[in-house]
Amino acid sequence: MKRLAAHIRRLARQDEGASTMEFVITFPVVMMLFIAVFETSMIMTRQVMLERTLDQAVRILRLADGLTVTAPDIRQAICDNTSLLPDCMALLTIDLRPVERSTYAVPSNQELCIERADASATLSNQFTSGDDNELMLVRACFIVDRIVPFSGWGLNLTRDDSGGLHMMAASMFVNEPD
Repeated sequence: MKRLAAHIRRLARQDEGASTMEFVITFPVVMMLFIAVFETSMIMTRQVMLERTLDQAVRILRLADGLTVTAPDIRQAICDNTSLLPDCMALLTIDLRPVERSTYAVPSNQELCIERADASATLSNQFTSGDDNELMLVRACFIVDRIVPFSGWGLNLTRDDSGGLHMMAASMFVNEPD
């Protein structure tokens, strides 16, 4: 027993491999943090691209004089202008509706996105082109999947049951008179 106790004391005093232990402990934490920051930056880049392409599509709506534009047309315009939104045509939802100028009440974003888990769900989205001089609200929602479950902590994005993040963009414009 004395030999064993002496051997344990001698091992406790040795300092070989101390830096290796520090590396083994800190490396996974640093890599998880790096991956989470990288993915959060990718999500933010997709958000910026969604807002940019929605603004480009709204320009089509604003300047379209007598042109009938449908929700699939706007969805196609958004998806054609960015390659950063994977499976864009299936996961992008468009909502266009007039805003009452007396109250300026806008609808909630809760029912804007498609729940991928429930394909039979019906959305309350509209696509109403509005009349002349009418204030219009156009909203887009895109669902993006995360690579790692701990990314996107500070983004305050809504998550659905399938784990997807809901990225939303909105823009307002006034229909030009004919």
